[in-house]
Amino acid sequence: MIRKPRGDVIGDVISPPIGDLAVLPAPVARIRDKILAACETGDVEALRIPIDWNETRPLFAKSGAFKAGTDPIEILKALSFDRKGRETIALIRAIFAQPFVQITRGPTTLYEWPAFARHSQPPNNEDEARQRWRCVRFADLMRSNAEGKPHATRIGIAADGVWHYFWSED
Repeated sequence: MIRKPRGDVIGDVISPPIGDLAVLPAPVARIRDKILAACETGDVEALRIPIDWNETRPLFAKSGAFKAGTDPIEILKALSFDRKGRETIALIRAIFAQPFVQITRGPTTLYEWPAFARHSQPPNNEDEARQRWRCVRFADLMRSNAEGKPHATRIGIAADGVWHYFWSED
């Protein structure tokens, strides 16, 4: 079943949640692995390598709240509750542990984590609910979207391996 949740571009085709990482195109799997390897160091500075792998920097806020030229690691630290990037690292690891969706918009295909941000299905149990809450920035805990769901932080990677965004809903 393919669904188009509210707020998506008309014409987006969004897959059901996918948990099998083997279906990811090789470039998507490579950048995901690089991002996770950087997180394993425990140092947000290590994310500079996968960030710089792109020709253009991933977006860290939908609203464009950060000026062009701002250091990406400083942005990630500023977005992190602890101001050191530890929350950012924990979020990325939690997000990539979730199922993802494939979003097709015209000729463009994007892979987005976590799938629950696009699908309004309730968690199956308490453990799944806790796993979902780990994908929400501390600053977003008190906010919810129009459907009453938490503002989950999302990661989007194009089929060609370009890391497009790491942001929570505005």
